[in-house]
Amino acid sequence: MTLFFSEGQGQLLRRRLLSWCVLAAIFPLLSACGAFGSKKPAPRCPAVLLLKHANSVSYFKPGPGRDITDVLATIAITDFKGECEYNRKRTEVNIKLNVAFDVRRGPADRSKVTDFRYFVAIPKFHPAPQGKSVFPLQAQFRGNQTRLNLIDEVNLKIPMPPYPKVDEYTIYMGIQLTPQQLKYNQSQANRQRR
Repeated sequence: MTLFFSEGQGQLLRRRLLSWCVLAAIFPLLSACGAFGSKKPAPRCPAVLLLKHANSVSYFKPGPGRDITDVLATIAITDFKGECEYNRKRTEVNIKLNVAFDVRRGPADRSKVTDFRYFVAIPKFHPAPQGKSVFPLQAQFRGNQTRLNLIDEVNLKIPMPPYPKVDEYTIYMGIQLTPQQLKYNQSQANRQRR
């Protein structure tokens, strides 16, 4: 079977064939570079949550007193920011967190130094030791200073399966509290609701 084209149709056909040939030659190069999404995108970062009753702590001088004159220091987590990056094989995610604290010196403090600890935990790994890390910090007040803002940086490495359910790797953060301090925070929250 013989096909005949007018001169204009023949030029149009040649241009189209040339375009297809160029695309056919370039396509393998682009797909090798990932231009057409041949590699799956990295999973999203695990969520980081601040525990409700563990976002602050009040330290009191020894004794039964719990009013404002008995306060040595109050500390609160005021903000946190993070970013994550998966390794090339997507078997590990590296997370960098910057945690901001507001530290206030109370009327009962004489030392001008406050030590406290905060934690970062991943329940997925509980009860293994890797499931929770506790970080110590110290605030030092100078002169008549009564308030400090501290920022601490935490780097986490989390092993991941090939196709992770990222919600299972949620990260929880808070100030390390004794049972009495947790109870005090809960009672203060209940009092504020009234």
